Order: sequence, then C-alpha cells, then structure tokens
Amino acid sequence: MKYHTLLATTLALAVPSGLQAGEAETTTTQSYQAPMTTTQHQGWYLGGGVDYMVDSEEPFYNAHLGYDFGNGSSLFLESGWLGQEQEPSFLLPFVSADVDIVPITLNYKYEYMFTDAFGLYVGAGLGASSVDVSAGLVSDDEWVFTAQAFAGLVYNVTPNFEIYAGARYLWMDDISLFGANIDDLDDVGVGAGIRFNF
Repeated sequence: MKYHTLLATTLALAVPSGLQAGEAETTTTQSYQAPMTTTQHQGWYLGGGVDYMVDSEEPFYNAHLGYDFGNGSSLFLESGWLGQEQEPSFLLPFVSADVDIVPITLNYKYEYMFTDAFGLYVGAGLGASSVDVSAGLVSDDEWVFTAQAFAGLVYNVTPNFEIYAGARYLWMDDISLFGANIDDLDDVGVGAGIRFNF
C-alpha cells in the first residue's frame, strides 16, 4: 500500500514537471531609442534663402555654410546679393544709378526646439559689405562695416533637411561714394530658406 501511494505521488509530481520541461519559454526584449532633435545634430550644414527687404523693396538672395556644435549653438558664414536701382537724386540728378551690395558676415545662431521638429532661432553677425554704384559711364565702390540681427522659426522636415522663415535687420556703416556720404543703407527684411545638415 505504501508502495502504491509513493508511486502515485511521484507520478503526480513528475507529470506536471515533464510537461513544463517540454514547454518552450519565449521572452521579448524591447529597446528604447530617443528621438533625434536638431539640437542634437552636430556637424556641417549648407543653406540658402531669399529675403524681401522692406525699405529698398528688393529681394536679398543669400547662402550660408556653417557648423552646428550640437547644443543649439552654431557659427556660419553668410554672403548674398542685393541689387537696387536708384532714381535720379541730388547726388546724381540726371541719371539713375544701379547699386549692388554684397554683404559677407560671420554669424552666431542659437536654436531652441519646442518639439523634435519645430523650434525657433535667434542670432547676430558682423562683417563687411561691398557696395558698388554705377551711374551712366561712371562707377564707384567701397567696403563698409556691416552688422545684422535675425530671428525666426525652423521646421525639421527630416533630420537632414529643414526649412526656416524669419526676419533680419541689416545695418551698414556710412559710405562715401562720388565724394558724398550715404547713410541710409540699413534695411529690414523678411524671408525664408532651406538648410541641409551633413
């Protein structure tokens, strides 16, 4: 009797253990990857855009090359071209003048992201501008000190491509052309552009 009871107890314990030993155990491992934001980007970028300058009522075409330090801060070199036609004035009473302005500035920009894709930027820059004036058969040109401040919004279409829109204040020092001083070259612009991150 003890033998049968012991055998039944052993079988009762062995059968569930055998069933459990034959079952496959599956585990899933999930990994979390933090979303990328523009402030995490570090490296070179290239971009360009166009601004409408309010006072001169002309477009300002510009391009820039810069380096993003990965913490929202970046430095970039920007150049552009602004052309305008001046009507006859006291300085040149009988002819209209073509004015070509090429600013070259080194700029600091700080970018703050509200989300992974949407943020704002502010910055400022210093440099010089080549101002060339042609009126009829005569022309004159000079380099002048230039400064600017800018701010706007940025949207990341992809981690490597973004679009931006904003405003800038472009200031140029007084310039002497044809023996006369010109002191009204500063302007405000609104515009947009694109940027590629590498």
